Amino acid sequence: MKRFALLLASTAFVTPALAADVIYDEPPAPAPMMIEPVATTATWTGIYIGGQAGVAFSNSDSVNLDPANDGAFGDGTFDSGDDNNAGFIGGAHIGYDHQFANNVVLGAVADINYMDAETDRSYTVTVPGGAAGTFGLNEEVDYMGTVRARLGYAFDSILVYGTGGLAYAGYDRNSSLPGTAAGQGFAGYTFEENGDDADIGYSVGGGIDVMATQNISFGVEYLYTNLGSNDYSVTATNAADSTLNFTTESNDDDLDFHTIFAKASYRFN
Repeated sequence: MKRFALLLASTAFVTPALAADVIYDEPPAPAPMMIEPVATTATWTGIYIGGQAGVAFSNSDSVNLDPANDGAFGDGTFDSGDDNNAGFIGGAHIGYDHQFANNVVLGAVADINYMDAETDRSYTVTVPGGAAGTFGLNEEVDYMGTVRARLGYAFDSILVYGTGGLAYAGYDRNSSLPGTAAGQGFAGYTFEENGDDADIGYSVGGGIDVMATQNISFGVEYLYTNLGSNDYSVTATNAADSTLNFTTESNDDDLDFHTIFAKASYRFN
C-alpha cells in the first residue's frame, strides 16, 4: 500500500515536468496577397471609335459676270455679293494612336460626316434697253469625310495634337438661268454652262483630347477643309447681234470651309 502511494506521488511530480517539455508548432503565417499596382499615368496607345458633332461655316465670294467684248452690251451692269453660311455637321470616326516613351503620340484617324451646308448666289445682268436677267447658283455639300494623320504630345491625360490629310465630299451644284422667251430680258439668247465639281481636297487642323477614364476620352477639334477649285461659267449667245454675246468670268475660287467639332471616343487600351 505504501508502495502504491509513493508511485502516485512520483507520477504527480514527473507529469508536469514532461508536460513542460512538450513543443507545440505555431500555425503557418498567411500567404501575402498580390495586389496589382494602380496605373497613375494614362496611355494613349490603342484603337478607338466614337462620334462627333459641330458646325461648318464658310465665307465665299461670288462670281462676277463680264461681257466677252465691248459694244452695246458693255454698258450693262453686273452685280454680285458675298455669302457667309453655317450648317450642322456630325458623324463617326475610328482611329489608332501609339504613344512613345517620350510622350509623343502618333496615329491615324478616318471619319465620315453628314453635312448640311448650302450656298445660294445670284447675279443680275442688265442688258441694253434696261431689261434685267438673274442668274442663280445653288451649291450643296451633303457629306464630308477625311483620312488623316495625327501627331501630338501627351501631358498625362491631356493630348494636344495637329492633324492633316485627304478630304472628300458629296458636292451638288444647281443653276437657274434667265428666261429666253419673247418679252423677257434675255429673249433671243441661248445659254451654255461649263464647270468642274470640287469634291476632293485636303483637311488640316488640330485639337485637344482629355482622357476621363482609361477607356473614355472627350475632345474638341478644328479643321480647315479645301476641296479644290470650283470652276463654273455660263456663255450667252445672241444670234441676232454678236455684240451682245458674253461669258462669265471663270470662278476659280476654292470651295473651302471651316469646321469645329465636339467629340467623344471609346478606347480599347
